[in-house]
Amino acid sequence: MKFIPAYIIAYSNSDFTNPHEVVLPDEPKDCREVFTHTGAKYWGLETCRHKATRIDKENRKIYYDHEAHNWLTIAFQERAEISSVQVSTKWFTGNQARAITVILMDELTMTEVEVLTRVPLEPDQEHSFDFSTTPATECHIQIFYEGGISRINFFGNPTEKQLPKRKNLLEEATVSHVSNVHYGDPTMAVKGTRKEMHMVGWESARTGFGEQAIFHLKEASTIQEIVVDTYLHRFNSPLTCHVFGLLLPDGKSLDDYLPTIPKWQIQFEDGHRVLPENFQEYMLNQAYLQEKTSNSTQFEISLFNPPDSAWKAVLPCEYLTPDTFHSFLVEQNGPFSHLLYLHYPNGGIHGLKVF
Repeated sequence: MKFIPAYIIAYSNSDFTNPHEVVLPDEPKDCREVFTHTGAKYWGLETCRHKATRIDKENRKIYYDHEAHNWLTIAFQERAEISSVQVSTKWFTGNQARAITVILMDELTMTEVEVLTRVPLEPDQEHSFDFSTTPATECHIQIFYEGGISRINFFGNPTEKQLPKRKNLLEEATVSHVSNVHYGDPTMAVKGTRKEMHMVGWESARTGFGEQAIFHLKEASTIQEIVVDTYLHRFNSPLTCHVFGLLLPDGKSLDDYLPTIPKWQIQFEDGHRVLPENFQEYMLNQAYLQEKTSNSTQFEISLFNPPDSAWKAVLPCEYLTPDTFHSFLVEQNGPFSHLLYLHYPNGGIHGLKVF
């Protein structure tokens, strides 16, 4: 058996630590006498407290849920036959997770198997659990109820049949019409591969109200999947992302289609709709206060794209969460020669991939 490298797709909570350390093969570090603004520093994943307890303030009651849990989802860097997991609670002497359930999932066969069910964890100890060999590309871990895990490593052997390797089409694309490059630019997101243990990528200033970039693909291509990775952007990731594709006709210039790119619009509660020419200036100048409507301080924001537009909705609207590897299947495949990527309202992304 060999160690199977993995990375975190998403997790419910790790307010006290950098959770990406938990899947490394490294020996958990001794952080005694090291403190941060949240208190004592720990290596690995540690959630906030009181997951199983809910307070009903109105009726002055306390409720407890035995099935409540935090969770962690990881992806293996290669498909493997998994037969063992080693879980360490080292340095967590009283704040360790109490038990875990492990579910292995295989994208190739679309199956999932619960290989461990609520196995208990002891404080400050190394645990090793063996189970029937199971092919997997991902793993979902339920953490009861909260607490810390310093390391969780999987062991097995790579399978002969692997998921197909695909190239990020954006690696050979050129970029133009970028709205904001305050803390980085879109090409940094294209290169994002989680090699750092700190935020890096394309992050815009907080004054943005919808950021955008146009990618000129090397050749017209059909699209299957888009990845938006907010790795380590825990407090400053965007809220939504949107992608539109254009197939530029022969003899035409991109300039001919720039006036028709999707635009941000607002709609008030009384139905009044506004399509500002410059949405950022409109919002920063609070021009909505001048609109003749019963309530000009609350309104809906959306992208306006006419049905006959040459810009086709690849991802009309997807929601982003902090520090998460998002994988989206597209609504329209193309082919496309240009891709317009937008996110709202502002913030940072580490990785951007188009397959």
